[in-house]
Amino acid sequence: MKKRIRVFGRKILSLFLVFLITFSSIFSFPIVAFADNVYVGRVTANDVFFRSTPTTKPENGVSNVITSLDEGDVVTVLSIEKVGGAKGDCSSGWYSIQYKDKSGYICSTYISVDGYDIYDRPWTSPKKAIIGGAKFIGKSYISRGQFTSYLKKYNVNPDGDFEVYNHLYMSNLAAPSSEAKTSYTAYQKNGLLDLPLVFNIPIYKKMEDSYDRPGGNLTKIEKQSEVKDQAFEDLLDKQEFPESYKEALRALHEIHPNWTFVSMYTDLTFSKAVNAFQIVGAIQGGEKYYELEKGKPVQAGNDKGWYVPNKETTAYYLDPRNFLTEQYILQFESLENSEVYTESVVQSILKGTFMEGISILDNQSYASIFVEAGKSANVSSVYLASLARQESGVNGSGATTGNEFEYEDVTYSGLFNFFNIGASSGASNPLKAGLVYASGGSCTKCDNNTQYTTPIPSETPGENTNPSTPATPEEPKAENLKTLIEEGGYQVSGEYVHGFKVGTSVEKVEKNLANGVTVKTDNDIIGTGDKITYNGETYLVVVYGDLTGDGKINSADLLKMRKYLLGDSNLSGAYKESAYLTDDSKINSADLLKMRQYLLGDSKISQ
Repeated sequence: MKKRIRVFGRKILSLFLVFLITFSSIFSFPIVAFADNVYVGRVTANDVFFRSTPTTKPENGVSNVITSLDEGDVVTVLSIEKVGGAKGDCSSGWYSIQYKDKSGYICSTYISVDGYDIYDRPWTSPKKAIIGGAKFIGKSYISRGQFTSYLKKYNVNPDGDFEVYNHLYMSNLAAPSSEAKTSYTAYQKNGLLDLPLVFNIPIYKKMEDSYDRPGGNLTKIEKQSEVKDQAFEDLLDKQEFPESYKEALRALHEIHPNWTFVSMYTDLTFSKAVNAFQIVGAIQGGEKYYELEKGKPVQAGNDKGWYVPNKETTAYYLDPRNFLTEQYILQFESLENSEVYTESVVQSILKGTFMEGISILDNQSYASIFVEAGKSANVSSVYLASLARQESGVNGSGATTGNEFEYEDVTYSGLFNFFNIGASSGASNPLKAGLVYASGGSCTKCDNNTQYTTPIPSETPGENTNPSTPATPEEPKAENLKTLIEEGGYQVSGEYVHGFKVGTSVEKVEKNLANGVTVKTDNDIIGTGDKITYNGETYLVVVYGDLTGDGKINSADLLKMRKYLLGDSNLSGAYKESAYLTDDSKINSADLLKMRQYLLGDSKISQ
């Protein structure tokens, strides 16, 4: 059954959405989701259970817990009308919600409903996409410590809200330099280079004298060894700029004496930073820039034409000293808005592009839309225009037309995404995935088996798929543990057993296997490293993606894999086996990307 999503006005109530989805799934009619009648909710406590039915009570002895959520997790509230609720069983009533690709319930006590989508989705016109996207960039990055184009790509701010190396806006290594060059053109044409600009420049530990790009550097760095302005030199010394930075900064000071340079000591070793960003980076341009495996470029995610960069290329783009020129230094300028970013300034960036004139849907010039977006989100409108030009191209893209498209058996129409927000490189079609994000609706990743009413059928072989009929394990037909495990619906491979749905209770596994089979563990849910034993035989449990052994897949596992790839941590036995997410012969950046996509809800990890 294919489902269709078209975006309409706000006249239809959320309750009708829930009814329509339920009715459609029963009678196999196309689903029409009203994406702007859902709400954004935030979890307000840790370890809050997300359940398949609105009750804390097990059904026929089987827990209805899908997973647990933590404070700050964002969910889609399908209706602000609460259901159920009784003393001792969520007396405040339950919200019907969607989290990633699952529908279910959470006790309303632990959900804060913010109202309609905080980024004004669905983005059904260019103006909505530009202003909503600006809010996303401002709220998620600039106000949280990633306040330059460089930091949005290379998060190395030790004082930011997010752990360094994490929370990256894009994978493209060259994005900051490309954005900076586009902005430079507008600054130069409008006399903005004469303003007293301030640049925040990261500094790393243990840097070599230089790092060159394999295909040739983008520009020649003008250097000045002679000290001509002692007051400026004193400022550099106070900022503790290394000599290798000073030479380029002196040359820039000669041209722009009113510019200020602020050092940002990252306390990070440069080689380790290169390793971290190479793993999650992407680049285009030819094999000289690419990481090769058996003589072939390693593709970065599912986005064709993008490849994992080699260390030399990564080091070049990461080294701030390579961009201390007029053309490229703007990647270190603060991205907060300024009154000097007028429509005429923005227009100089948009000239010659599809955004040069007006947005017909909005009956407003693109230049004025970007200025309005910059003011509303406190984000540089010059930067926003530069980013849109880079992401959408001179002639526009499929993300700027509003045309109908199909993605994973769902048909969408009337959506725009000028900054490609949500266009994950791991998606089967990144551009379309970004438009699905732009829909902001409850049905953002559906397939033919999606169940919109509860309880949700299990996806694990061997588990009960008919919620109305409790599973009754058959009497084991053999005394061999391997046979018992396989008859229970799980898989044995060497000394390991896998095939467990994430969050499966130990009690359920033991009941499913029966016949005296026991699980040795310290947890209530099955996890990597647990032992399944019977008659002296033992197999080790592997839950793919669970590298820490707690039965969950979360940021701790992502950190564990990253440290392993950086050589800062070791994995062995079942824990190493659990890290093979894409290939059973090696653990590499593809596995790290797979886990990141899983945590973002863009991919599944097969068990």
